[in-house]
Amino acid sequence: MPKVSHLVARFRNNVVDFISKSSIEKAIARRQAKKSIQKKEKLVLLGTGWASYSYLKHLNTIKYDVTVVSPRNHFLFTPLLTSSAVGTLEFRSIAEPIRNTRDISDFKYIHAEVTNIDPNKKQLLVKSKLHNETPFVMDFDELVIGVGGINNSFGIPGVEKYANYLKELAHARTIRKKIIDCFENASLPDVSVKERERLLTFVVVGGGPTGVEFTAELNDFFVEDIQRLFPLVNPNEVKVILLEASGKILTAFDESLVKKTLKVFRSSGIDVKTHSPVKEVFDEYVLLADGTKIPYGLLVWSTGIGANPLIKNSPFEKDPHTGRILVDKHLRVKNFNNIYCFGDCSIVEGENYPLTAQVASQEGVYLAKEFNNKEREHPRQPQEFKFKFMGLLAYIGNKNSLFQTPLFDLSGFIAFLTWRSAYLTRLGSWRAKMMVPMDWLRTIVFGRDISNF
Repeated sequence: MPKVSHLVARFRNNVVDFISKSSIEKAIARRQAKKSIQKKEKLVLLGTGWASYSYLKHLNTIKYDVTVVSPRNHFLFTPLLTSSAVGTLEFRSIAEPIRNTRDISDFKYIHAEVTNIDPNKKQLLVKSKLHNETPFVMDFDELVIGVGGINNSFGIPGVEKYANYLKELAHARTIRKKIIDCFENASLPDVSVKERERLLTFVVVGGGPTGVEFTAELNDFFVEDIQRLFPLVNPNEVKVILLEASGKILTAFDESLVKKTLKVFRSSGIDVKTHSPVKEVFDEYVLLADGTKIPYGLLVWSTGIGANPLIKNSPFEKDPHTGRILVDKHLRVKNFNNIYCFGDCSIVEGENYPLTAQVASQEGVYLAKEFNNKEREHPRQPQEFKFKFMGLLAYIGNKNSLFQTPLFDLSGFIAFLTWRSAYLTRLGSWRAKMMVPMDWLRTIVFGRDISNF
């Protein structure tokens, strides 16, 4: 029978061996974890629009060293931008700081814009938006491009100089200020009749969803607030004109819904002019192709999306008609396995997806899931992107909206409630979901704010 001292010694040795083994295993695990962290791929994401925002929210950042580069440090809920331009919503209610998207330790954000992409060297030339110093170079292993598009002027003279775009918060703020300025100037006792007529004429160019919604919001603003707050202005002097180059507004919607829109616009006094392409824009009037001159106090240009300068100058293959980057059904840039592109700056080869937030958002979620499922040792065959059409929404004024789905169409007040409910659920954060309804309530109770600053 072994002695007690031998048993104690054996037990002690076993404990020491166990502790040593655990310590070694832990040390190995720490080294492997550190090694895996060091092996993180450098993933650079360009842009903070719908596609990029959805991608960043759904990406597993444990696998990647993520850097977001964008000249705009927030995500903008663009479907409600027209509401902010007339004061129905406040600007900050529809803007979500990109640093709030997720834990800031999950990614780095750089307030800058990329001016050049070198896919062979895997490098980006980046220029700060806060100073004019020499651009700096950034390396990447994986690059995701989501810089969106720019307003399309179609090369029409005067548009860039005199027209007002509606794509960013700064645009909405400028438009809001100019609307108030027009009415303040028209209320002055020394203004001439001709000048008053010009100041009170508001022209919107482009009969797509943005142009139609802004026209509707603008008319609501006049009816619900301006008439009450500017008694020196005769409501009959106010003109709202919507110009469309083609023969139809809201081309993506069914004919019955377009007719409903025209009916609401006519009853509201809005003048819709189709087959009216703009030839040139001057500081106080628009010249149409048929020679008609339309004086204006405010001109808003909403005629579609053009190619971003970065995309134009990039070395990637592009669609000859739109100038956007061609990608395959996995959203990979042609001839490059480590570069991806989505949203309004890309076009899926063989597809004709609309340039909408709905498409961009779905592309962002899809690509994030594909990146999350990537396996380095045993890569699986990636799934192709397939767009799922969820329906179309548009506000047409006087608490009326359009709602078109693959199964049914809806218009009127019920569609208006659906429109607001749908956008409320799609807002990017709980902060926005609280602020937007409060703005809606404030507008109902107190009216829109017309302070100018």
